[in-house]
Amino acid sequence: MAGKRVLFITHLYAPSVGGAERLFQRLAEGLARRGHAVSVLTSDALTTEQFFTAADNGLPKRETTGGVRVYREPVRAPRYAALKLFDKAAKRLGRIGIFGRPLVFGPHFSLSTFRFLQRVGFDTVVAGPVPTTAVFYALLFRRLARVLARARGGIPAGVPSARRPRLVFVPCMHTKDKLHTSPLNLVAIRRGDAVAALSVDEGEYLARRGVPRSRIFRLAAAVDESILEAPPSPTPPDEAAPADYVLYLGQEGEHKRIPLLIKAMAGLWAKGFAEPLVIAGARTCYSATIDRVIAAMPSRWRERIVRVSDFPESRKVALLDGCRVLVNPSSLESFGIVFIEAWARRKPVVGARIRAVRELIRDGESGLLFEDKDGADLEAKIAALLRDPDAAARMGEAGYRDVLARFRWEAVVADFELILCR
Repeated sequence: MAGKRVLFITHLYAPSVGGAERLFQRLAEGLARRGHAVSVLTSDALTTEQFFTAADNGLPKRETTGGVRVYREPVRAPRYAALKLFDKAAKRLGRIGIFGRPLVFGPHFSLSTFRFLQRVGFDTVVAGPVPTTAVFYALLFRRLARVLARARGGIPAGVPSARRPRLVFVPCMHTKDKLHTSPLNLVAIRRGDAVAALSVDEGEYLARRGVPRSRIFRLAAAVDESILEAPPSPTPPDEAAPADYVLYLGQEGEHKRIPLLIKAMAGLWAKGFAEPLVIAGARTCYSATIDRVIAAMPSRWRERIVRVSDFPESRKVALLDGCRVLVNPSSLESFGIVFIEAWARRKPVVGARIRAVRELIRDGESGLLFEDKDGADLEAKIAALLRDPDAAARMGEAGYRDVLARFRWEAVVADFELILCR
């Protein structure tokens, strides 16, 4: 297969940590290893909150990493301050405001971005996730590509638009989130040549909303080989919780419903369970709410909660190896990569009974599902795994077999390469 010039457009990129960030990084680097010339347009933010706080992360504006040329647009506070005011006004408009709000979240590119595009060129554009401006810039840059090509003499006047770059969207859409499913996002996605859906639910939703089924392809996420192949970690991830804890792993976003997990753990501690709770992940603007929830608890329970914030990737294996069970109570997921990361370390998992997670976790076989938003059921499912370590171990092994059979990056990248070239 001839190498293509592939341009990724995404809001955040490594070293930013998150499911979508990891997916885009692995796809980009995997395509580069397979001989494609890959470039990434992104921001220099590490979290979406930084679009409005303009934190200085010390990231280079241009670099080549993992065989991929990365261009990071600096986040400028005045621009996003104005956009935040627009977003605040749009929220008051309800459904009408939802239409325009995806234009708020970055990245927002400047003139220097266009110079970068002139220099690298591209045959294919890959953009996502929603609800960010990445999908809209993808449409703009596809049009711009023909202008640039004509300016170089690559496309004579009058040649039909079939020669335009192929546009592939990876929306990572939470189908129950009104902002993700904004009509404006769907208008953009329907104009793509292909859409990679991370679940059957996402694909079916997009088809119902007007995306031709012939353009929708299923794409899984996968687990890093470094997590799968690492030897058992001899080092506890934190002195306050040396082993045998319940683990939450992921960003501290509101939709992750960490307070629901904290409440469930408090119920278990009241019934005599001793396992602490480790909350490990990147802090967000919602972290202050989690801080307040913990601060309001009795001191004897606060002492059983360990926060491991903004940890390096190298600590992930130790965090997973030290836990009894991984719990992600999120109500909104497009895939749920943290579950397969836990399975790679042979750990059982508990997730919400929502469509995307139901497709991933085989209830009672590779993990347990609790009724969405039901804290008592979440408490019961965690208790069941803590009480029966043999059943927990069997579920962890079943998940590990699923990872080996279905969730390896080389296979995922090969599938994605086919989507690019159809």
